[in-house]
Amino acid sequence: MVYFTGSDQFNRSIRMIALKNGLSLSDHGLSRVVKSDKGKQTMVPENIPCFTEHEVFDVIGINYKSPEERDI
Repeated sequence: MVYFTGSDQFNRSIRMIALKNGLSLSDHGLSRVVKSDKGKQTMVPENIPCFTEHEVFDVIGINYKSPEERDI
């Protein structure tokens, strides 16, 4: 649900923060990203299990924002 709520800027920002923390957030889920020796990023195929939006925010490392607060 996180991926589909909020403004475009909020969605881009949360995905950028996730990438800085070695994660990829998409409409398919949250997964780890591994960098190769040449700097190329590869997504680990298995998703990190998150059952609530709060868990997604916790794993990414940011404070939870309700859907109403995601319109920046």
